[in-house]
Amino acid sequence: MQAMKTTSLRTPVASTQAFSTLRAYVPDRVWDGVSANAVEDAALLIDGPRIVCVSHTSAVHPEIERIHLPGCTIIPGLIDSHVHYYAHSGPSYLAAGVTYVRDVGNDLDWILQQRDALSVIGSLGPRLVCCGFALDGSNGLWNHIARRHHDAESLRASIREGAARGVDAIKLYAGITPELMRVGVAEAHAQGKLALAHLNETVAEEAIDGGLNEIEHFSRCDVAWRSATPAEDDVLIDRFLKRGAIMNPTLNVWDRLGRALEHSFLRDSRREWVHPELLAIWKTIPYRRCEPAKRLRFQALMPHLKRFLLRCHERGVDLIAGTDTPFINLIPGFGLHDELAQYVDAGIPAVDALRYATSSNARVLGLGERVGRLAPNLDADFVAVRGNPLACIDDLAEVRCVVRKGIQHDITDLLDAARAGHGQPLTDPIIRDLRAYAAADMPKYAQKGDAG
Repeated sequence: MQAMKTTSLRTPVASTQAFSTLRAYVPDRVWDGVSANAVEDAALLIDGPRIVCVSHTSAVHPEIERIHLPGCTIIPGLIDSHVHYYAHSGPSYLAAGVTYVRDVGNDLDWILQQRDALSVIGSLGPRLVCCGFALDGSNGLWNHIARRHHDAESLRASIREGAARGVDAIKLYAGITPELMRVGVAEAHAQGKLALAHLNETVAEEAIDGGLNEIEHFSRCDVAWRSATPAEDDVLIDRFLKRGAIMNPTLNVWDRLGRALEHSFLRDSRREWVHPELLAIWKTIPYRRCEPAKRLRFQALMPHLKRFLLRCHERGVDLIAGTDTPFINLIPGFGLHDELAQYVDAGIPAVDALRYATSSNARVLGLGERVGRLAPNLDADFVAVRGNPLACIDDLAEVRCVVRKGIQHDITDLLDAARAGHGQPLTDPIIRDLRAYAAADMPKYAQKGDAG
């Protein structure tokens, strides 16, 4: 967890600049992504795509355009560090205040094209960093977002290809054995890339000892999935701390699998952001038609996962926030609000949960000098929400204004853009895999969890 700091209020240097290029966003309070508290009577001053400073409202020159946001709190743009992007989801992410995502498994050609398209100022979606294919073992689950490997040399070749083409990190997947895990991590590091993994064949202890940087979903953190004492939790947590390993919990994906038949999700008003084809896939997902014991298993496990998450937070494990969107009932962008609410429900203070989705995510994703905080010269990525999410995490859902690299996006216009895409068929790699997944019996990794 990052050390707490205090937002520094500055007197803007606007008198020496052309006022026509400056804007001052004036809410009730501003939170910088790091500090323990939001600052009142403050304005966020931006110049085109960049932040100038957080200033006392009274110090903003009267000729500078002001955007008043009464009753609101401005926070940095949210970052979702575990998604499988599909093209029609872009407006939904922005409407939820998510201005950056990390794709952790997708067709390499396709996701690099999406990364380029979303880098353009004014694009109706979050900017993204990516891993390319999820790199699996020889008997992999996914056909379009993952690539299978039979031996060490083929795995090395895939990592080198991804690195040469500019992926931002390397994702290893469930079928990677301990031997291949060591090979994959070593090659990722040799290429200067962070290595993350959804574990199954390799236990967390072995992966961490082999240098794995980040674990997704609490996968093969076996103590997290059962009753345990703090001392038992600490055996694994000590390993995380010794090695500087990162945990990306994605609690909500397990919650959603366990509650796949829960009727309330069908009445979630945020489903209007979701493409009808994806809604149809969710309706036929295997966990909606399996025997109850498989769903109840995940329902029973949630208290254990929350206990372990809180212990990780208390001990200072490097935590970040991701969702595994678009798995069942994980609405792009808005699912991150639900994920942070799970953290708070586990006992983590709201300000820390928000750090995990802003400054901590930015640091781990290699974006710390661009986004994740409200500081001079960083990109103008931020969101205004009605209320104060540092006091009540539920207020995060009350998005009133989203700015992505200096461009302000109207929520109504984003919804219109989302609806316009609902008439077009979905051909994205993750949707093709989810469509096949929904049509099949319970997949082979169901015993250890089958999130992405």
